[in-house]
Amino acid sequence: MMKNACLAVLILTCACAESADRIADFENVPAADELTPSEQALLPDGAESEHDAELAAALAAIVPQDDAALFDTDEVEPIVDVDMDALTPYAALLRSGLHPRASDGLRAAGVAAWRITQTIGSDPTSAGTHFRDGYVAGKPYSAATDLSTSGMSTTQVANLLERLAKLGFVCWYRQTGRDGWNGVTHMHIVYANAAMKASLRSQVRSWLAGRNGLVSNTTYQFHKFSAAAKAAVNAKWAMSNHGTSNAGAGISGRVNTAGAPLTIRASASTSSAAVGSVADGAYVSITCQQRGPAVTGTYGTTKLWDKVNGGFVSDAYVATGSDGQVAPTCP
Repeated sequence: MMKNACLAVLILTCACAESADRIADFENVPAADELTPSEQALLPDGAESEHDAELAAALAAIVPQDDAALFDTDEVEPIVDVDMDALTPYAALLRSGLHPRASDGLRAAGVAAWRITQTIGSDPTSAGTHFRDGYVAGKPYSAATDLSTSGMSTTQVANLLERLAKLGFVCWYRQTGRDGWNGVTHMHIVYANAAMKASLRSQVRSWLAGRNGLVSNTTYQFHKFSAAAKAAVNAKWAMSNHGTSNAGAGISGRVNTAGAPLTIRASASTSSAAVGSVADGAYVSITCQQRGPAVTGTYGTTKLWDKVNGGFVSDAYVATGSDGQVAPTCP
């Protein structure tokens, strides 16, 4: 009996260590490069009087609801980014002008439609931040969104920032006197897994470098984002090919082979034909997962295989932040 108990403890300890390794490897993101002078010049200056009027009007038009208590914690569940080319319709948008993935992310974060004050806007004083970024299913969207923080404490604001980042948004709390902002109080967010204009790509890069997303590009002080939040944004950013594509559907994972490229197979089996490879340390978009022959790799032994662009890779070499299934089962 004692031997069995010790074996059970040993198995549990190994499983916990394996899970911790996956999480640590997924969250161990290299420091982001600083913006170049030309990239920094694309950022808004933080003193946008006309944009203030547009925001103030939007805030005055809303009917606040007493939902601030929803943000008493920063806990949130990750979501699977929908395929923009899929035949299955995506969920209804919380508000017109949102990218469908951003709409799903806001819903997952607990943000109600009434808090969304601006999606697409035409004000040039905000460096074109809210200009249209593109179309999905014939509907225009902007990857940038402004949110009302009405009724929220600073702790609740920080919790919402953390939730949003864990779901793939770069985000800042804008309040006069904080972090270079001089204008109407609100939250500015940009969804990283969407095609976007150059000025928004600069904002994402500024956030990844721990900066304020304004032309001053100073260190952001209001909230220090967790490693999990930074990893989530990095992953979504990789899925959109750094803001240039809407093709990145599914869940993001990070390859860890300790050096060698990871072989992509035609089907979920090591005996299947090799159809490509992906470099160690690279991000992959996992659209679905299925069971197949067991493989022993960096993260132990598993029968789980990940469908990535062009084929399948063993989950034994992919850090997803979890040892279990994270994407839908392949049809």
